[in-house]
Amino acid sequence: MGKLLKFIDESLEECLAAIAMMLMAIIMGMQVIARYAFNSSLSWPEEISVYLLMWMGLISLSYCVRKNASIKVEMIINLFPESIQKFFHIMEDVISIAFYTFLCCPGWQYFINVQKSGQVSPALHLPMGFVAIAPFVSFVLMVIRSVQHLYFTVKPISKD
Repeated sequence: MGKLLKFIDESLEECLAAIAMMLMAIIMGMQVIARYAFNSSLSWPEEISVYLLMWMGLISLSYCVRKNASIKVEMIINLFPESIQKFFHIMEDVISIAFYTFLCCPGWQYFINVQKSGQVSPALHLPMGFVAIAPFVSFVLMVIRSVQHLYFTVKPISKD
């Protein structure tokens, strides 16, 4: 269980994005081979690639939050003393948590509406809930990563 939690904490977003990217490359490679070698094109590769790209992009947002690589104005914050910088970083995390939590609600509502509609994708006949849940999953991951960042910002460093 410890290894699984460590993997989730350290590598979840990278792994999911890498899998999506690898699948996109394989699927689009199959499409190119089908088109040029067999003079026939498949109907579904472009559709699944768009969905994988969307998932990859949304999961990457959580990765950026985890790596603290989101857009911010560090130049101004760095003008202040370190104690005040810490306050700004705590406020940044609190605001991020509130914002991402707020976004979870419309993300979930969107998913529920798509599920109720019973809509399926045109080529694969894949339930569109698979696509519609991506924003919600991304926002939940961003909340978790922001809470983690806040915890490690506030937690005093032990001098063991």
